[in-house]
Amino acid sequence: MFSTLSAASLALLASSPLVSAKCQKYVDAAVTAAANLQSTYFTNGGYGSQQPWIGAVDSFHLTELDDLAGISTYSDVINTVFTAWEGQLDNGNSYDDVQWVSIAYLRAGNLAQAQKYYDIASTAVSTDYYGGGLFWNGNHDYKNAITNELYITTSGYLYDVTKNGQYLTNLQTTWSWLKASGMMGSNGLFNDGLSNVNGVCSNNQGTQWTYNQGALLPGLAYLYKYTNDESAITSAWAIMDAIIMGMTVNGGLREPCESTTANACNADHQTFKGITVHYMSWFLSVSGRDNGSKYSGFIMAQADKVQQFAVGPAGFYSNLWYDSNAGAATWTASSQASALGALVAAGQQTC
Repeated sequence: MFSTLSAASLALLASSPLVSAKCQKYVDAAVTAAANLQSTYFTNGGYGSQQPWIGAVDSFHLTELDDLAGISTYSDVINTVFTAWEGQLDNGNSYDDVQWVSIAYLRAGNLAQAQKYYDIASTAVSTDYYGGGLFWNGNHDYKNAITNELYITTSGYLYDVTKNGQYLTNLQTTWSWLKASGMMGSNGLFNDGLSNVNGVCSNNQGTQWTYNQGALLPGLAYLYKYTNDESAITSAWAIMDAIIMGMTVNGGLREPCESTTANACNADHQTFKGITVHYMSWFLSVSGRDNGSKYSGFIMAQADKVQQFAVGPAGFYSNLWYDSNAGAATWTASSQASALGALVAAGQQTC
């Protein structure tokens, strides 16, 4: 276990890894969206039956909003949102879920808890089955994009806070493996994972979700920040270009399970887009490297699409960002929090 930080260091840790509020119209919209998220969906210290990883993402968005708006309205959310899930997190061998929780705790200033869940994820690192990377779960029979991408980002964030060199090494080792794994498709987007075909490791052609692209970006920003590796920037830009080219309709992000007339997305899927946009903003803040204003402009465009197409009753948002609802939009805790993530990210840009 790595050493903990002093109280003074933890106070610094509680400051945002992202930029301060610069575009007030989006911050104002985010404040309303967050209030509706909490008043409608947050009961008994959590989000009902929502899985703990989604609660972790929600907590991250809310903590960032506190920083943006100069408030402390949601500082206690992290203290309750995982209470009912501790057994599953500690013993469930879900190595992606625990990393979302680690990030949420680290952002809230709780280094000990962040390290605890990072250490659980680290037990999944193995050279068995395709030569490296992390297993997805305790069955140790599948290696996928999100678990490994999160390990890159979580390692970078922990290095940024602690300057413990093992975290940076973990980032570099996992990124080197992921690049060579074949998990990225010919369109520049990561598929879900790997398959064993006649003893050969190969891309399983699984669904290309938006968050399978966005989750990696902050890790690449930390890699650039601490090693001056220019290839980390070019890789991140290429991924964001592929998102813009391959995962949008009418300029708005779209998950493969979404349409205007038939919804096939579950609560997990409805969370993805907000992560993608928020993590783009995280990348820009840490790296300081936009391509002109291309990616900050895209972030603000997503918030605009949310307010154009996903809006329902005042300050409530559905899962459809790219076109008008024709009967398939759903208004849920996940869709609300995803829209919140986009609005927070847009608030972190320069208008």
